[in-house]
Amino acid sequence: MIKFALTGLNILHSKSPRLFAAAYHNSRRYSYELLTTTSIGKAMASFHSIPLQGMNVTAPFKQKVLLYVDLFSEEIEYTGTANVIVRHGDKLLARNTDIIGITDAFIQNGVSVRGKRAIVLGAGGAGLSAVYALKQGGARIFLANRTITGMKQVAQRYKVNYIPLQETPTHVAQADLIVNTLPRTADILRTLPLNESHVVLDADYEHNPLQQLSAERHARYISGLSWLLWQAVPAFFYFTGVMPDIPAMKKVLFQNNKTDETMK
Repeated sequence: MIKFALTGLNILHSKSPRLFAAAYHNSRRYSYELLTTTSIGKAMASFHSIPLQGMNVTAPFKQKVLLYVDLFSEEIEYTGTANVIVRHGDKLLARNTDIIGITDAFIQNGVSVRGKRAIVLGAGGAGLSAVYALKQGGARIFLANRTITGMKQVAQRYKVNYIPLQETPTHVAQADLIVNTLPRTADILRTLPLNESHVVLDADYEHNPLQQLSAERHARYISGLSWLLWQAVPAFFYFTGVMPDIPAMKKVLFQNNKTDETMK
């Protein structure tokens, strides 16, 4: 049996095992498990001892995992984060499929980002993946982050505009797209003056921090489920070399969710 897993903190709620099972029709050729651990070192020890063929990586290990790989794809030079590692011969290859997840979450929901003004909330791994995806799509980007120290250098490095997080509400009126990677506890999320002209994408698919506000303000809302799906499709292909069953994956994710793409 070829084995795969997800590692990170607080992952017991993850939909990834069910998503993987649906992708390959509960094939007995593959298994997928959760590796809950307190450090990436322990996770990588399990990776080798089990052994695993590939692993999804989530917070807070997306940067630290790069210390344990031999090769990484081009987009990681930009983001400095990986959410997928795969055995590649006798080497470990890191990839970032969050970028594809963000890009396709917009595309599959009929939203073009080209020429749009986008605000990305949060400059962690997910936020920088969003910046990369939006830049590739031709959007004009404003990066908002709580920590000011070093943000000017970050903005210069990624060639985006930086705004202090507390000033975000004054910029939202001129924005078309909002990508939120902040935790649901962030106070700023309750003060955003959204309206019907906005398209909002949340990274957090468990709590959907901006879903209620988007509904109240009639903004177009795309939950993190779309992001989860479209990052998983290439990740599962990299794992197995076989395209997953996307309709089956959609059925698992969207059967009780009417805010995203339908099961077409």
